[in-house]
Amino acid sequence: MMRPVGRAARRPPLSCIGRQARQARSGYSGAASPRGIGNWMPANADFNQLLGMDSGRMRARVRDLVRNFPPFARAVNAMVAFTVGSGARFQSLATLPDGSPDIPTRKRIEDRFRAWMEHADVAGRLHFYEIQQLCKRQECECGEYLLRFARPRDRRRGLLGLQIYEPENLSSWRIEGQEPDSDIWQGIEYDIWTGEPLAYHFQTVFGWERQLRTWREPAFNVLHGFQTLRPGQLRGVTPFAPAILMARDMGDYTTAELGAAKMAAKWLAFVSSGDPQFSQLTRTPGGLSGALREEVESLEDMTVEYLNDGEQVNFAPPSQRPGDSFDRFVRHTLRMVAICMDLPYEILSGDYTSINYSTSKASRNDFAMFLVPHQFRAEQHLIRPVFRRWLDCEALTQDYLPGYWQDKSRYQRAMWIPAGMPSVDPLRDGKAQIDGINAGILSPQMVILGDGRDPEEVVEQRAAWARLCAAHGIDATTGAVSTSLANNPAKLGAVESAEK
Repeated sequence: MMRPVGRAARRPPLSCIGRQARQARSGYSGAASPRGIGNWMPANADFNQLLGMDSGRMRARVRDLVRNFPPFARAVNAMVAFTVGSGARFQSLATLPDGSPDIPTRKRIEDRFRAWMEHADVAGRLHFYEIQQLCKRQECECGEYLLRFARPRDRRRGLLGLQIYEPENLSSWRIEGQEPDSDIWQGIEYDIWTGEPLAYHFQTVFGWERQLRTWREPAFNVLHGFQTLRPGQLRGVTPFAPAILMARDMGDYTTAELGAAKMAAKWLAFVSSGDPQFSQLTRTPGGLSGALREEVESLEDMTVEYLNDGEQVNFAPPSQRPGDSFDRFVRHTLRMVAICMDLPYEILSGDYTSINYSTSKASRNDFAMFLVPHQFRAEQHLIRPVFRRWLDCEALTQDYLPGYWQDKSRYQRAMWIPAGMPSVDPLRDGKAQIDGINAGILSPQMVILGDGRDPEEVVEQRAAWARLCAAHGIDATTGAVSTSLANNPAKLGAVESAEK
């Protein structure tokens, strides 16, 4: 048998084989394992499994930080204020079968829905806007909120009430009534093929009950809101997760620095003696004289101790802490927390010392873009489902919605105006808006909606003002805002001097 000859039969040298293997292993530099990063092997399990292992501990830590760590409390309050504010303003867009606006029905829906919002909580305590705020707070602290449609005991309040639950009220116990081809994970019964939630398994809220009770709630009767980060995700994760350990380090560092600052504000001295044994013996109860020596005296902010022969007092050098490094570390930590929560650093820290109009305007514009997905998620997963469920109950008990069950969409059309953001410089922004309206690239409705107000209410208020002025014989017309002083600093200075 002849052995093959030629270049194809030659075996590559060992050095070439090693080089090729190394190149194959380093296809992505991010997956390489250099010595500088150590054994960096993060968990790559299913996302739901990671949440099941860590979500409870993270929720407990975030709640503790929100209670005891001011930046976390400020971050939650800021997200609630800017995302929800006083609640999304409701405006009905109901139409007739031909598509034209149905003004009387719109007015009736708006009045009755706003009346229901006054006691939307099943217990009758919370306004619907307060429920929106509480759900956003739950989403920040726990990563998710749970809301169940319930029927109030007081029949005079209608057929619909809302009840909010903590994430811990979901039970993993298997309850009778589970559907086939389904499984239960973290209290959620879901289809094993599609991941669709089928039911939620709750356990009683109040811990003082003698026996823990559980029940199965169909998924159509529960609103479960969270930010979806991975496909197939069943539970939410708090946005504070990347900053938890950093915040804890900042808390420990702050405590240490405050302790050092307190020590630096006091005198610290040591008593030294040529005979330490004799000195300690004289300060011990029942010592040489058999009684405690009264040689320590307090005088207001000072403490005076009488020394023995040969003893002297040496003062310790004062501490220089905290220094500039502490302030830099605090700013860095607050920036990281602000990044996690999509908040500008100035809003989280309350520090506006190093910003001007340009930087503040840029920060607000970026923040407004970050708020869009938060407000959209609140509208789609909370506000609109609640309104549609309320409208179903309204159609069952009222007769002003003809043909509702044949065509729900024309009655369910509505607009929700999110909370507006105050202008950094109302004079400049207002002038720019007026120029946009005059140029035809903006409409008054767009400007009013951008401020979080209802255009119809603005027009109604202007009409009411005109009628009030006419009744008293007063001219209700107003002129344009003058910007002459703002554009002429010299004249502005002269006016201020004249006023003084």
